[in-house]
Amino acid sequence: MTKGKLIVFEGISGTGKETQAKLLGDFLSRKGIQSTIVYHPSPQLKEILSAWRKERSIDHIAEIYLLLADRQSRVRQLIVPALTRGEWVISLRSWVSALVYQGKTEKEKSWIAREFGAFEPIPDYLFYFDIDPDVAYKRAKDRHEKTGEPMGKFETLVLLNQMRNRYQQVLKTIPHKTIDASLSIESIHTFLVRCLL
Repeated sequence: MTKGKLIVFEGISGTGKETQAKLLGDFLSRKGIQSTIVYHPSPQLKEILSAWRKERSIDHIAEIYLLLADRQSRVRQLIVPALTRGEWVISLRSWVSALVYQGKTEKEKSWIAREFGAFEPIPDYLFYFDIDPDVAYKRAKDRHEKTGEPMGKFETLVLLNQMRNRYQQVLKTIPHKTIDASLSIESIHTFLVRCLL
């Protein structure tokens, strides 16, 4: 069977990555293409990280080891089998996020890239959702007020600005397409479909 495609969505919180992943999955289904959405970190690890961060009992190096184990498991159990079956995998974040959020020094970033590179498939497409951090913060706050979902560790205006700057630095050496995440949901979806099909 034809190898599937791996599509990765990256960007700070509040850029609409999950909304676009679901829209793309629905579109592909209508076209007769099987697809799977994969989260990084997985929902299970996200809960663990959230609990440990509240207790301040984890540092960024420990987080990297947990993210490595979590992603390796996802790649082996979900991503590679789906690609082998000819399905498309839409990954919400990837090892690039670890470079941005956990890699504090060039030495750490080199280590992260090497360790993830041992098992992480090269994406067919990597889309970076870019947005003004002020807009992203407002979206995250609105989501919190509407759903009760807690604000994440990195969902402060200071950190959103910091992470956006890190993304822009990290992505200088990684092939990707930039999306203006302030555009309408429909405009972004149309852009993605044109790029992919």
